[in-house]
Amino acid sequence: MTGVSQVAWTLGLTAFTVVACGARTGLLVPLDTADGGLTGPACAGTDIPLDSNAPNLYFVLDGSTSMQEDSKWTNVRSAVATLITQLGPRAAFGAAVFPTQGADACTTGSEVMPVQPGDAQGVTAGVFLAATSVVPKGGTPTAATLEALLPELSAFPQLTFAILATDGGPNCDATLSCGVADCTSNLDGAPGCPVDGPTNCCDPTTGVGGQGCLDAAVTTQAVSALRAAGVETFVMGIPGSAPYAAVLDELAIAGGAARATEPYYYEVDTSDTGALGTAFAQIAAQATASCTFTLARAPASPGEVNVYVDGAVVPQGGASGWSLQGTKLTLEGSTCATVETGDASAVRVEEGCATVM
Repeated sequence: MTGVSQVAWTLGLTAFTVVACGARTGLLVPLDTADGGLTGPACAGTDIPLDSNAPNLYFVLDGSTSMQEDSKWTNVRSAVATLITQLGPRAAFGAAVFPTQGADACTTGSEVMPVQPGDAQGVTAGVFLAATSVVPKGGTPTAATLEALLPELSAFPQLTFAILATDGGPNCDATLSCGVADCTSNLDGAPGCPVDGPTNCCDPTTGVGGQGCLDAAVTTQAVSALRAAGVETFVMGIPGSAPYAAVLDELAIAGGAARATEPYYYEVDTSDTGALGTAFAQIAAQATASCTFTLARAPASPGEVNVYVDGAVVPQGGASGWSLQGTKLTLEGSTCATVETGDASAVRVEEGCATVM
Protein backbone atom coordinates (compact mmCIF):
# COMPACT_ATOMS: atom_id res chain seq x y z
CA MET A 1 0.00 0.00 0.00
CA THR A 2 1.44 3.34 -0.99
CA GLY A 3 0.65 7.03 -0.96
CA VAL A 4 -1.97 8.74 1.13
CA SER A 5 -3.99 5.53 1.64
CA GLN A 6 -1.05 4.06 3.54
CA VAL A 7 -0.70 7.26 5.52
CA ALA A 8 -4.34 7.13 6.57
CA TRP A 9 -4.09 3.50 7.70
CA THR A 10 -0.86 3.98 9.57
CA LEU A 11 -1.89 7.19 11.28
CA GLY A 12 -5.25 5.76 12.19
CA LEU A 13 -3.55 3.26 14.44
CA THR A 14 -2.49 5.85 16.95
CA ALA A 15 -5.95 7.14 17.68
CA PHE A 16 -8.19 4.12 17.07
CA THR A 17 -9.43 2.14 20.06
CA VAL A 18 -12.18 -0.43 20.35
CA VAL A 19 -14.11 -0.88 23.58
CA ALA A 20 -14.07 -4.56 24.53
CA CYS A 21 -17.45 -6.24 24.52
CA GLY A 22 -16.78 -7.67 27.96
CA ALA A 23 -15.96 -4.24 29.32
CA ARG A 24 -19.17 -2.69 28.01
CA THR A 25 -21.70 -5.53 28.50
CA GLY A 26 -20.19 -7.76 31.16
CA LEU A 27 -20.28 -10.74 28.75
CA LEU A 28 -17.38 -13.12 28.36
CA VAL A 29 -15.84 -12.99 24.92
CA PRO A 30 -14.51 -16.19 23.27
CA LEU A 31 -10.86 -15.81 22.25
CA ASP A 32 -9.24 -17.71 19.38
CA THR A 33 -5.99 -19.07 20.78
CA ALA A 34 -4.81 -21.53 18.16
CA ASP A 35 -1.29 -20.15 18.57
CA GLY A 36 -1.08 -21.25 22.18
CA GLY A 37 -2.58 -18.26 24.00
CA LEU A 38 -5.45 -18.30 26.48
CA THR A 39 -8.00 -21.09 26.32
CA GLY A 40 -11.71 -20.87 27.00
CA PRO A 41 -13.59 -17.60 27.49
CA ALA A 42 -11.57 -14.41 27.80
CA CYS A 43 -11.44 -12.30 30.93
CA ALA A 44 -13.54 -9.15 30.65
CA GLY A 45 -11.05 -6.27 30.86
CA THR A 46 -11.24 -2.56 30.15
CA ASP A 47 -9.57 -0.53 27.43
CA ILE A 48 -6.79 2.00 27.96
CA PRO A 49 -7.08 4.62 25.20
CA LEU A 50 -4.04 5.44 23.09
CA ASP A 51 -3.02 9.05 22.57
CA SER A 52 -2.80 10.13 18.96
CA ASN A 53 0.98 10.69 18.97
CA ALA A 54 0.44 13.10 16.09
CA PRO A 55 3.87 14.22 14.82
CA ASN A 56 4.83 17.69 13.65
CA LEU A 57 5.47 17.91 9.91
CA TYR A 58 7.39 21.12 9.29
CA PHE A 59 7.80 22.20 5.65
CA VAL A 60 10.94 24.15 4.75
CA LEU A 61 10.21 25.41 1.26
CA ASP A 62 12.52 26.88 -1.36
CA GLY A 63 11.00 30.19 -2.47
CA SER A 64 13.86 31.29 -4.73
CA THR A 65 13.35 32.95 -8.11
CA SER A 66 13.57 29.69 -10.06
CA MET A 67 10.44 28.42 -8.26
CA GLN A 68 8.42 30.76 -10.50
CA GLU A 69 9.18 28.51 -13.48
CA ASP A 70 6.67 25.88 -14.68
CA SER A 71 4.25 26.75 -11.85
CA LYS A 72 6.52 25.00 -9.36
CA TRP A 73 5.68 27.30 -6.47
CA THR A 74 1.94 27.17 -7.11
CA ASN A 75 1.94 23.39 -7.45
CA VAL A 76 4.10 22.77 -4.37
CA ARG A 77 1.75 24.89 -2.28
CA SER A 78 -1.27 23.07 -3.69
CA ALA A 79 0.23 19.63 -3.02
CA VAL A 80 1.13 20.53 0.57
CA ALA A 81 -2.31 22.00 1.23
CA THR A 82 -3.98 18.85 -0.09
CA LEU A 83 -1.81 16.67 2.12
CA ILE A 84 -2.59 18.79 5.19
CA THR A 85 -6.31 18.30 4.66
CA GLN A 86 -5.99 14.59 3.93
CA LEU A 87 -4.00 13.95 7.09
CA GLY A 88 -6.21 16.26 9.15
CA PRO A 89 -5.82 15.95 12.93
CA ARG A 90 -3.44 13.03 12.57
CA ALA A 91 -0.54 15.48 12.34
CA ALA A 92 0.38 19.07 13.14
CA PHE A 93 1.92 21.34 10.51
CA GLY A 94 4.24 24.31 10.27
CA ALA A 95 6.13 26.01 7.45
CA ALA A 96 9.06 28.27 6.67
CA VAL A 97 10.06 29.81 3.34
CA PHE A 98 13.56 30.77 2.20
CA PRO A 99 14.72 33.36 1.48
CA THR A 100 12.62 35.81 3.47
CA GLN A 101 11.10 38.12 0.89
CA GLY A 102 12.86 41.48 0.98
CA ALA A 103 15.47 43.62 -0.67
CA ASP A 104 18.32 41.19 0.00
CA ALA A 105 18.20 38.15 -2.27
CA CYS A 106 19.93 36.02 0.36
CA THR A 107 18.02 36.91 3.53
CA THR A 108 17.75 33.91 5.84
CA GLY A 109 14.40 32.19 5.52
CA SER A 110 11.79 32.51 8.26
CA GLU A 111 8.68 30.86 9.61
CA VAL A 112 5.47 31.78 7.82
CA MET A 113 3.13 29.40 9.66
CA PRO A 114 3.67 28.32 13.28
CA VAL A 115 2.99 24.67 14.04
CA GLN A 116 -0.73 24.02 14.47
CA PRO A 117 -3.01 20.96 14.42
CA GLY A 118 -4.37 19.78 11.12
CA ASP A 119 -8.08 19.37 10.40
CA ALA A 120 -10.19 17.63 7.79
CA GLN A 121 -12.18 20.78 6.98
CA GLY A 122 -9.29 22.56 5.27
CA VAL A 123 -8.85 25.34 7.83
CA THR A 124 -5.16 24.67 8.44
CA ALA A 125 -4.61 24.15 4.71
CA GLY A 126 -6.14 27.57 4.12
CA VAL A 127 -3.83 29.15 6.68
CA PHE A 128 -0.88 27.51 4.91
CA LEU A 129 -1.95 28.79 1.49
CA ALA A 130 -2.39 32.32 2.81
CA ALA A 131 0.97 32.24 4.60
CA THR A 132 2.82 31.08 1.47
CA SER A 133 1.11 33.51 -0.92
CA VAL A 134 4.34 35.18 -2.00
CA VAL A 135 6.17 35.69 -5.28
CA PRO A 136 9.33 33.57 -5.23
CA LYS A 137 12.53 35.53 -5.65
CA GLY A 138 16.13 35.53 -4.50
CA GLY A 139 18.72 32.89 -3.81
CA THR A 140 18.81 29.67 -1.80
CA PRO A 141 20.02 30.29 1.78
CA THR A 142 19.27 26.72 2.89
CA ALA A 143 21.97 26.37 5.54
CA ALA A 144 21.25 29.65 7.30
CA THR A 145 17.52 28.89 7.31
CA LEU A 146 17.94 25.43 8.85
CA GLU A 147 20.32 26.84 11.45
CA ALA A 148 17.78 29.52 12.37
CA LEU A 149 14.99 26.95 12.72
CA LEU A 150 16.98 24.58 14.95
CA PRO A 151 16.01 26.11 18.34
CA GLU A 152 12.29 26.01 17.61
CA LEU A 153 12.14 22.60 15.95
CA SER A 154 14.26 20.91 18.60
CA ALA A 155 12.13 22.33 21.44
CA PHE A 156 8.86 20.62 20.48
CA PRO A 157 7.92 17.77 22.83
CA GLN A 158 6.22 15.94 19.95
CA LEU A 159 8.13 13.96 17.35
CA THR A 160 9.08 16.51 14.69
CA PHE A 161 10.22 16.10 11.10
CA ALA A 162 11.53 18.74 8.72
CA ILE A 163 10.57 18.37 5.05
CA LEU A 164 12.99 20.30 2.86
CA ALA A 165 11.73 20.86 -0.70
CA THR A 166 14.07 22.62 -3.11
CA ASP A 167 14.68 23.00 -6.84
CA GLY A 168 18.35 23.91 -6.61
CA GLY A 169 21.59 23.82 -4.69
CA PRO A 170 22.19 25.71 -1.45
CA ASN A 171 24.11 28.96 -1.79
CA CYS A 172 24.10 32.51 -0.34
CA ASP A 173 27.27 32.19 1.79
CA ALA A 174 29.29 35.30 0.96
CA THR A 175 32.36 33.92 2.76
CA LEU A 176 32.86 31.21 0.12
CA SER A 177 34.94 31.28 -3.04
CA CYS A 178 34.72 28.75 -5.83
CA GLY A 179 35.44 27.84 -9.42
CA VAL A 180 33.06 27.02 -12.23
CA ALA A 181 32.48 23.46 -10.95
CA ASP A 182 30.93 24.73 -7.71
CA CYS A 183 29.24 27.91 -8.93
CA THR A 184 25.47 27.48 -8.84
CA SER A 185 24.98 30.05 -11.60
CA ASN A 186 27.15 27.91 -13.88
CA LEU A 187 25.62 24.64 -12.71
CA ASP A 188 22.16 26.04 -13.42
CA GLY A 189 23.24 27.25 -16.86
CA ALA A 190 22.17 30.81 -16.16
CA PRO A 191 22.46 33.27 -19.11
CA GLY A 192 26.12 34.00 -19.77
CA CYS A 193 27.19 31.28 -17.31
CA PRO A 194 27.97 28.13 -19.34
CA VAL A 195 28.19 24.93 -17.31
CA ASP A 196 31.69 24.16 -18.55
CA GLY A 197 32.99 27.75 -18.39
CA PRO A 198 35.23 29.44 -19.16
CA THR A 199 33.30 32.26 -17.48
CA ASN A 200 33.15 31.82 -13.70
CA CYS A 201 29.97 33.61 -12.66
CA CYS A 202 31.03 33.38 -9.03
CA ASP A 203 34.15 35.43 -9.62
CA PRO A 204 33.81 38.35 -7.19
CA THR A 205 35.20 40.78 -9.76
CA THR A 206 32.81 39.90 -12.59
CA GLY A 207 29.95 37.89 -11.06
CA VAL A 208 27.90 37.35 -7.90
CA GLY A 209 30.88 36.31 -5.81
CA GLY A 210 30.75 33.82 -2.97
CA GLN A 211 26.96 34.07 -2.59
CA GLY A 212 26.66 32.00 -5.75
CA CYS A 213 28.96 29.21 -4.56
CA LEU A 214 27.52 25.83 -3.65
CA ASP A 215 27.17 25.76 0.14
CA ALA A 216 27.04 21.97 0.54
CA ALA A 217 29.24 21.44 3.60
CA VAL A 218 27.56 23.98 5.90
CA THR A 219 24.09 22.84 4.80
CA THR A 220 25.01 19.24 5.62
CA GLN A 221 26.21 20.39 9.04
CA ALA A 222 22.89 22.16 9.62
CA VAL A 223 20.89 19.04 8.73
CA SER A 224 23.16 16.94 10.95
CA ALA A 225 22.59 19.36 13.85
CA LEU A 226 18.83 18.97 13.47
CA ARG A 227 19.17 15.20 13.52
CA ALA A 228 21.37 15.33 16.62
CA ALA A 229 18.61 17.35 18.28
CA GLY A 230 16.01 14.68 17.43
CA VAL A 231 14.61 16.22 14.24
CA GLU A 232 15.03 14.11 11.10
CA THR A 233 14.97 15.85 7.73
CA PHE A 234 13.34 14.50 4.57
CA VAL A 235 14.79 15.98 1.37
CA MET A 236 12.76 16.47 -1.80
CA GLY A 237 14.38 17.57 -5.04
CA ILE A 238 11.92 19.04 -7.53
CA PRO A 239 12.62 19.85 -11.20
CA GLY A 240 15.73 21.99 -11.53
CA SER A 241 17.60 20.19 -8.77
CA ALA A 242 19.16 17.47 -10.96
CA PRO A 243 22.64 19.08 -11.06
CA TYR A 244 22.69 18.83 -7.26
CA ALA A 245 21.66 15.19 -6.90
CA ALA A 246 24.86 14.26 -5.07
CA VAL A 247 24.40 17.11 -2.60
CA LEU A 248 20.75 16.23 -2.00
CA ASP A 249 21.72 12.60 -1.41
CA GLU A 250 24.27 13.77 1.14
CA LEU A 251 21.67 15.92 2.88
CA ALA A 252 19.16 13.07 2.95
CA ILE A 253 21.66 10.72 4.56
CA ALA A 254 22.78 13.33 7.09
CA GLY A 255 19.14 14.07 7.92
CA GLY A 256 18.46 10.48 8.94
CA ALA A 257 15.48 10.05 6.62
CA ALA A 258 17.11 8.78 3.44
CA ARG A 259 15.36 6.43 1.03
CA ALA A 260 16.58 2.83 1.06
CA THR A 261 18.09 3.07 -2.43
CA GLU A 262 19.53 5.77 -4.68
CA PRO A 263 18.54 8.45 -5.07
CA TYR A 264 18.46 8.76 -1.30
CA TYR A 265 16.44 11.95 -1.53
CA TYR A 266 12.87 12.07 -2.88
CA GLU A 267 13.29 12.95 -6.55
CA VAL A 268 10.36 14.48 -8.42
CA ASP A 269 10.77 14.55 -12.19
CA THR A 270 7.84 16.80 -13.09
CA SER A 271 6.34 19.82 -11.39
CA ASP A 272 2.70 18.79 -11.72
CA THR A 273 0.67 18.51 -8.54
CA GLY A 274 0.15 14.77 -8.94
CA ALA A 275 3.86 13.95 -8.88
CA LEU A 276 4.53 16.39 -6.07
CA GLY A 277 1.57 15.07 -4.07
CA THR A 278 2.76 11.49 -4.42
CA ALA A 279 6.21 12.39 -3.15
CA PHE A 280 4.84 14.35 -0.19
CA ALA A 281 2.52 11.44 0.66
CA GLN A 282 5.43 8.99 0.59
CA ILE A 283 7.36 11.21 2.96
CA ALA A 284 4.35 11.56 5.27
CA ALA A 285 3.91 7.78 5.33
CA GLN A 286 7.50 7.36 6.50
CA ALA A 287 7.27 10.17 9.03
CA THR A 288 4.11 8.86 10.63
CA ALA A 289 4.82 5.12 10.68
CA SER A 290 5.57 4.25 14.28
CA CYS A 291 5.67 1.21 16.51
CA THR A 292 5.66 3.32 19.66
CA PHE A 293 2.39 4.40 21.27
CA THR A 294 1.54 6.43 24.34
CA LEU A 295 -1.15 5.19 26.69
CA ALA A 296 -3.57 7.81 28.01
CA ARG A 297 -2.72 6.56 31.52
CA ALA A 298 -0.44 4.03 33.16
CA PRO A 299 -2.09 0.66 33.87
CA ALA A 300 -2.92 -0.08 37.50
CA SER A 301 -1.24 -3.49 37.21
CA PRO A 302 1.41 -3.97 34.49
CA GLY A 303 1.01 -7.73 34.83
CA GLU A 304 -2.61 -7.49 33.71
CA VAL A 305 -2.18 -5.78 30.35
CA ASN A 306 -2.81 -7.23 26.90
CA VAL A 307 -2.24 -5.79 23.44
CA TYR A 308 -4.41 -6.58 20.42
CA VAL A 309 -3.62 -5.88 16.78
CA ASP A 310 -6.65 -6.14 14.52
CA GLY A 311 -8.49 -7.96 17.29
CA ALA A 312 -5.85 -10.67 17.80
CA VAL A 313 -3.98 -10.82 21.10
CA VAL A 314 -0.20 -10.30 20.80
CA PRO A 315 1.82 -12.38 23.30
CA GLN A 316 4.16 -10.12 25.21
CA GLY A 317 7.26 -12.31 24.96
CA GLY A 318 9.35 -13.22 21.94
CA ALA A 319 10.87 -11.32 19.06
CA SER A 320 7.48 -10.09 17.85
CA GLY A 321 5.99 -9.18 21.21
CA TRP A 322 5.73 -5.86 22.98
CA SER A 323 7.17 -3.94 25.89
CA LEU A 324 5.67 -1.39 28.24
CA GLN A 325 7.56 1.27 30.19
CA GLY A 326 5.20 3.48 32.13
CA THR A 327 2.85 4.76 29.45
CA LYS A 328 5.16 3.97 26.50
CA LEU A 329 4.13 0.89 24.50
CA THR A 330 6.54 -0.48 21.87
CA LEU A 331 5.69 -3.21 19.36
CA GLU A 332 8.51 -5.47 18.19
CA GLY A 333 9.49 -7.61 15.20
CA SER A 334 6.84 -8.74 12.75
CA THR A 335 4.10 -7.13 14.85
CA CYS A 336 5.82 -3.78 14.35
CA ALA A 337 6.22 -4.51 10.64
CA THR A 338 2.46 -4.97 10.16
CA VAL A 339 1.95 -1.52 11.63
CA GLU A 340 4.70 0.22 9.66
CA THR A 341 3.54 -1.24 6.35
CA GLY A 342 -0.11 -0.42 6.95
CA ASP A 343 -1.18 -4.09 7.00
CA ALA A 344 -2.84 -3.61 10.40
CA SER A 345 -5.81 -1.33 10.92
CA ALA A 346 -6.20 -1.11 14.71
CA VAL A 347 -4.16 -1.40 17.90
CA ARG A 348 -5.91 -1.85 21.24
CA VAL A 349 -4.62 -2.06 24.82
CA GLU A 350 -6.71 -3.73 27.52
CA GLU A 351 -6.10 -4.12 31.24
CA GLY A 352 -7.61 -6.28 33.96
CA CYS A 353 -6.68 -9.73 32.63
CA ALA A 354 -3.45 -11.72 33.08
CA THR A 355 -0.91 -10.84 30.39
CA VAL A 356 -0.67 -13.41 27.61
CA MET A 357 2.97 -14.44 27.44
